[in-house]
Amino acid sequence: MKSSLKPVTTLWLTTGASTLLLVVYAWIYWFEPLTETASEYINDKVLDVLTLAAALAAACLGILYTSQFKAGEPPRRVWLAFLVGWWCWVGGEIAGLVYDYFYWYVDYPEFTVIDIFWLLGYAAFSLSLFLQFRLIYSRWKKNGLLFFAAILAVSLLTGLALTELALATGLGEGYSWFSLYVAVLYPVFDVTEGLAALWLAFLFGRGLWSRPWWGLIAFAIADGIAIYFWIGGYHGLSDGAVNGLYLFSDILYNAGYLVVALAFLMNFLILRFGRFNASHRTEELPTSVRE
Repeated sequence: MKSSLKPVTTLWLTTGASTLLLVVYAWIYWFEPLTETASEYINDKVLDVLTLAAALAAACLGILYTSQFKAGEPPRRVWLAFLVGWWCWVGGEIAGLVYDYFYWYVDYPEFTVIDIFWLLGYAAFSLSLFLQFRLIYSRWKKNGLLFFAAILAVSLLTGLALTELALATGLGEGYSWFSLYVAVLYPVFDVTEGLAALWLAFLFGRGLWSRPWWGLIAFAIADGIAIYFWIGGYHGLSDGAVNGLYLFSDILYNAGYLVVALAFLMNFLILRFGRFNASHRTEELPTSVRE
């Protein structure tokens, strides 16, 4: 049965639900109302479940969007790879819940299944970017792998430089070099793939293809703040400033998932209805991408 909701109404309702999720998250985070009747652990897990809901929204709407392409269409490969990345991150969020159950009162292992899920997600995003670029320019078929190998090398070397800088300034005390390096790589990969997404938007000249990538920009800022504090960067700041920045980081982290979810939904509506007037501006899918 077809939905009676119009595309604009659907998008506004989803945007409203996303905003409400962020507001509820911020309220629980800052005021910790659940600690009056339950433990701090329960309060924290409710926040984690809200984050998991945002991650699932991105992954499920990604399935909806990707399913609009037939098996033989080149864009399907692009978005399948991108979709795998988001499901890997859903796996990371679920693994985080499991690890918290067992390690809430003791230190986490330095490298966990959570890290494996995150890194696999970044690998899937990189593959999607490669397929995306190759879809536009035929020359990428020959030089694309070399180019992305160069991007990977730059990312790894940047992570190495930042790790050494952190150690030189006294940050990361108590952590092994490897765990510190992996942690630093997260915002580095976010920035690298986020900038590649911006370039992608410039190459396409249309929002349709670039929208789902914008969530990585939010993750770059959120991960940067969280990792910096994790390695000890909060020294010299007041408790209020630290808590405020942690809240900003967590809100931005959740917003990253929701931006991706809304982008997938908007793109789905464009494909499904042929055109979508969201702000007195018509946007259509280029016929060339289905060739």
